[in-house]
Parts: sequence; structure tokens; C-alpha cells
Amino acid sequence: MKINQFLSQATGISRREAEKEVKDGKVTINGKVADFWQEVDSKKDTVVYNNEEITELKEHITIVLNKPKGYLTSRSDPEGRRIVMDLLPEKFKHLKPIGRLDFNSEGLLMLTDSGQKIFELTHPKFEKEKEYILKFLDHIDDLLIKRFKEGIYLKEGLAKVDRLEKISKNELKVIIHQGYNRQLRRMAEACGSKIIKLVRIRMGDIELEDLKLGNIRILE
Repeated sequence: MKINQFLSQATGISRREAEKEVKDGKVTINGKVADFWQEVDSKKDTVVYNNEEITELKEHITIVLNKPKGYLTSRSDPEGRRIVMDLLPEKFKHLKPIGRLDFNSEGLLMLTDSGQKIFELTHPKFEKEKEYILKFLDHIDDLLIKRFKEGIYLKEGLAKVDRLEKISKNELKVIIHQGYNRQLRRMAEACGSKIIKLVRIRMGDIELEDLKLGNIRILE
């Protein structure tokens, strides 16, 4: 595999960070400064990063958190707001969130120490599905459903859902693969409506299941 991918898997940093570390000359392969395009065989090659030999790929940890409303998806906050790390046992506080759920949203949030996992679940090229339950302030009309399906122009581009199901007079279940900032809330606002509760119940093939609010589950 390429050296940046190997370094990401072995240390937990992102691929982008790994590529920068290689370009900055902090990685050697068999005693020579590595190039970011180089391939590496962990069984044959000696890889040294920050003067420490990497002898094997790290065994990573990924957890699912049922994030409550009122927590920032961040490892720190200069404004002193509650952050998702406050909900984790000490042994998991080194993990990084995979993607984001905004401050007022709830549901499935994964955290990991694997840069590769973060890359695979967040990079647009993989088009990972995300499934949500949306509760609106008012009754949902046919026009909103039509616009959600056909797309609504936001500053980033055409925002649309892949599939949706009306589950009550003011609730929708939607599936998207896009990930614009506050996308679903902004789409609702563009339709003259307001989402009062947003819960993510699935990301890729990982589901929230019956995990209680504020609790965590370790993924195998």
C-alpha cells in the first residue's frame, strides 16, 4: 500500500496529515526519506516515523455514540460549550469524530482512532449513505417533498435527498449521501419550513439500533 495509507492506518492520523508528514521528510523507508507516492510492504520494509520504527499496523477502536442535543461535535470548544468528548469514558477521549452532527441534532455519531476509517466514511467519492428522522414544526406538504426529491440550490450546489418516506403528518425519514453543513435544516428553511428535531439513525452500514441517548457501543 502507499506510504500515506500505511502511516494513517498505523498511527491513526488522517491520510491528508500522513501525506504532509511524508512530504515534510518525517518518514523514512529502509533508511531513506520517503516520497509520498511510494509503496510499502510492512513485512519487508522498515518504516520510521518521528524517529520511531513502525513494526505493525495498529489495532484501531471505533465506537458509536448516541449523541444528545446540546453537544458540539468537537474535541474542544473555546466558548466552553458541552462537547461530545464529555460523554466518553477517559479511555476513549483520544478518539476523533467521524463527520459531524450539529449542536441541536441527535443520534448516531461514530468516533475512531483510524484515519483510514474517517477517510472511507467521509470522503465524497465513497458516497456513504446517511439516514435521518426529521420532525418538522408544521405539517409536511407535497411541495416540500417534491423539492427535497428534485433538489434545492444551496451555495455549495444542488442539495437533494436520495430517498424519503413520510412517516407522519410532520415527520420524514430521509436518506442522503451528500454532507453539506446543516444541509437538511437549510433545505427545510428554503421551503419555508423548520426542522425541530433531527436524529441520524444510520451511517453507511452502521445503525443506531436501540442504543440509549448519551450511551456508546464499541464496534467489532
